[in-house]
Amino acid sequence: MRKIFSIVVSLLLTGVVYAESGEADELLKEMRTALTSQGSRDVLGNIRKGSTRVPFSLSARGDTIAFQYKQDGTWKRFDVHIGNKEARLMLVNNGKAVVMAPSNYSQNIAGTDVTYEDLSLRFLYWKGGKILPDSADSRIKGRDCYIVQAANPSPGVGQFATVRMWIDKENGTVWQVDGYGVNGKLKKRFSITSVQRLSDGTWFFKQMKMEVRNPQNDRRTIALDYLEMDDIPDKKK
Repeated sequence: MRKIFSIVVSLLLTGVVYAESGEADELLKEMRTALTSQGSRDVLGNIRKGSTRVPFSLSARGDTIAFQYKQDGTWKRFDVHIGNKEARLMLVNNGKAVVMAPSNYSQNIAGTDVTYEDLSLRFLYWKGGKILPDSADSRIKGRDCYIVQAANPSPGVGQFATVRMWIDKENGTVWQVDGYGVNGKLKKRFSITSVQRLSDGTWFFKQMKMEVRNPQNDRRTIALDYLEMDDIPDKKK
């Protein structure tokens, strides 16, 4: 049976497979199920902005995913609690968790352009998504993809009004995610630049690029960050 690595960021490159006739909401539901049903693994990596590297770790434990990052020599933590209808972001300090205010979702982490919302992939819980008709834009990185579009059910909460995801028709890999503002302009683009494969057949990203676009001209990138993962050892059975 194929195993899928169930850390949040791995949803950007999983092996989830779905029927061609599947609706967008069902597809996102499958991804959420994969997130919480594959056991526990930990990964290490860095958020890189220019010459700055911010160490971070991800740990999945049941329906909770813990993120830790190092800032000014101190490890800080926030959790994502996965529910049936939503994902709650929690700030953790001295072992005590408090619900994060929605106004903090778009707060940058440790001087990078990566936000709490970016790491939590909160848009996976948005309802009413749709699969767009095939077009010339449906092919990316040489792969035929479905383009799934989801609208923010709580306008004004978070940085994106809509999100588009390019999902491989053959294996369910999400190769690219575009986040748009209320004006319809592209705000951020997340794309996989390199991958690694485990012996059990699981694919996981090695490097993900995040581009921040110019608010006046969304064809221009004004900031560039990378999520870079350490080699992932195969989990012993």
